[in-house]
Amino acid sequence: MTLFWTIWACVVVAMLLLASVIEISGARSGFLGANGFILFTCGCMTVLTSPILFIVTWIWVDLLTAFIVWGTGAAVYAALFYGMLRLIDKLLRKPS
Repeated sequence: MTLFWTIWACVVVAMLLLASVIEISGARSGFLGANGFILFTCGCMTVLTSPILFIVTWIWVDLLTAFIVWGTGAAVYAALFYGMLRLIDKLLRKPS
């Protein structure tokens, strides 16, 4: 079960990092339009696939552990997402 959770976390973090790199690259090249669309889509994909994590944990372990893993995962992802937004803002801020 720990291997499953580790793989899931690595995939989610890799998606977030890739989306952030795409957003930074696009912002530096000066695109106009749907800024943050890739990062937003990454967040939606993570939220929409999280029930799979919950159900698999519930079946393989138990309901309490599923709630703990789901809640912990949501809190960690929210912190990572916020951190990436702050990092992107800091990297793209023009010095005055």
